[in-house]
This record gives sequence, structure tokens and C-alpha cells, in this order.
Amino acid sequence: MTQQHQIPSQIVAALSMTHTPGLGDRMGDAPKEQAETMQAAFAEGRELLAKAKPDVIIAFVNDHFDMYSLENMPTFSVCVADTHYGPPEAAEKWLQMKRRSFKGHADYSLDILKQSIADGFDMARSGSAEFVHNVLIPVKYLMPDCDIPVVPVFVNCFAPPLPSFRRCYELGELIGKVIAKRPEKVALIASGGISHWPPFVKEDEPNPDDLARRMLRVQQRGAIGRVEDPGVRVLIHEKERELAASDREMINIQWDKDLLDGFARGDKEYFTSMTYDEIERLGGNGGHEMCLWVALMAALGGAPSRTLVYEPVKAWMGGVGVISYDQAINGKSA
Repeated sequence: MTQQHQIPSQIVAALSMTHTPGLGDRMGDAPKEQAETMQAAFAEGRELLAKAKPDVIIAFVNDHFDMYSLENMPTFSVCVADTHYGPPEAAEKWLQMKRRSFKGHADYSLDILKQSIADGFDMARSGSAEFVHNVLIPVKYLMPDCDIPVVPVFVNCFAPPLPSFRRCYELGELIGKVIAKRPEKVALIASGGISHWPPFVKEDEPNPDDLARRMLRVQQRGAIGRVEDPGVRVLIHEKERELAASDREMINIQWDKDLLDGFARGDKEYFTSMTYDEIERLGGNGGHEMCLWVALMAALGGAPSRTLVYEPVKAWMGGVGVISYDQAINGKSA
């Protein structure tokens, strides 16, 4: 391990990025200059991962009611399986990806589960994961020919009560501990955020309209609900386009930049002092996904990152950000 940030030597790459649905089939909605800037950053990220040659990828992700539901929503879960799948048939078109299997690493996942319980961290166990944009947007842009085993670690980012950023930092530290004990070369990926206000219905929503009622039904039923109402995902995307075209401010650019600066500093205290209400107010209901970036930073001992790109794309209702820890991993100053 390096002395300054206690980065396990097994970590050979680490990137955090946005997984906005706009990166699925709507790249053409972004202004040309922004699209070119983002594509250049994705190309750099692909190169970093290709050069690193990891044996396994640990992905810090959240579920959008494709696996879990309000009837069964673990705060933290690791998928112990040698095979995962995605995307669901209903998401193939907008992700522009065909459903297929992905390698998992059950033995590695089981070590994370065992270490979690041994350290008093109540981690749930799941089987094969269902990958949607949480994992597949990073796959699409950073590792399109992915044949590397993926260990998905899920954090509840949507169904309150949510874990604090402090607790998610502790999750990352725990996973860093597991990485340091095993021989495999590891790439870390986190996806989500930054500030955004996607269509979402809270259980106590007053006077929900028809779409809200259908969304809540899916949230309550999870994967079964999506099968029962396959059109709801399309309606949600239509609602996102409607919101993006409105005069409402759907991106908090200053908050996004403040967070990126925090990661560039490796500022543990900045992130672990954030409260639910603060994140909800400044970053929106989608801003809670930044806990995944915080967990990744913690697995690296709080190392500083460098920003590959930040572009606020109005048509997508969010800022696209990608950060890398290659300089910290390679012992260079960020």
C-alpha cells in the first residue's frame, strides 16, 4: 500500500461516472461540442482501463427497482454469483444493447459478505444481478467488450431511509480491506449522480397523478411490476424530456463542481458531513447516488481524483461527470 492514502496495491484503476439515461440513445440531443468533449473523456477512460488489465471489476451501483423493490430493499447488498445478466428486454432499445450474460465472481463477492458481517457491517446477500444503466452505461462507454468478472455492490439510493455518506464511506473502507487481502488486480467503478431530479414518487406523495401511481406500483413490486407495466419506463423517459424542455432548473452546476472539487481534494470530511436534507435540496433525489462515488474514494483511502470531464447537458437533466484516480494509484500528484 502507498503510505499517504493507503491504496491497496491490487487496485489498478478506478473511475466514477454519471449513468444518465441520456447516454443510452440520446447522445444526439447533446450539443455537438459537448458530445465530442464527453466522447474524448470516455476514450481516455477506456484507455486507462485497457492498460490496467484488471482481473475483476468491483462496481458500486444502485438499483432502479429492476432487482429490488419497496417490499424488499436492502440498504447494502452484494451479489454472490458467477453470472449476471442485462439489460432487461424493455431496456434494450434505449440502451442500444442486447441482453447477454456477464461474468461474476462469486468467491470474491462471498469474501466481501464475510468481511462485512465479521466487521459488524450488515450486508445483504443477493444472487445474479440484473444490470441496467447502473452498470451498462459504464460498460458501454468504458469497457464495451467487457469480459471481466464483475462484483456488483448495491446501495439503496432512492427509497428512504437512505444510508448516510459517512456510512457509505465506511463501506468503501471495508471493501478496500477485502481487496488488500486478495491477489486479484482490481478496477473500481462507481456510477450515478451528479445533481439531477429524475421522475420519482415517494410513498407519501400527495395527490399522485396516473403516472405517479404507476411508478409507485413498479417501485413496490420491482422487477415483477416492470413486467406487469412494461410501458412505464417509456413514459418516465417522456416525462424526463418534458422536464428538460421546461424552464425549470434541473441541474445544480455549482453543487456538481463543488463535489468534483471535493473528490479532487480527497476531502473525506466534506463528504461525510453531508446530510440527507442538504443533498436532497442541492443535488435532488438523484444526488444521493453520489454516495457510490464516496464509497469508491474510501476504498482508495480517501485519495484525490482528477476530473476527465464535466458537461451539464440540459436535454438530459443532469451533468455528465467522469473522474479517475490513475494519478493517485500510480503515485503521482493529482
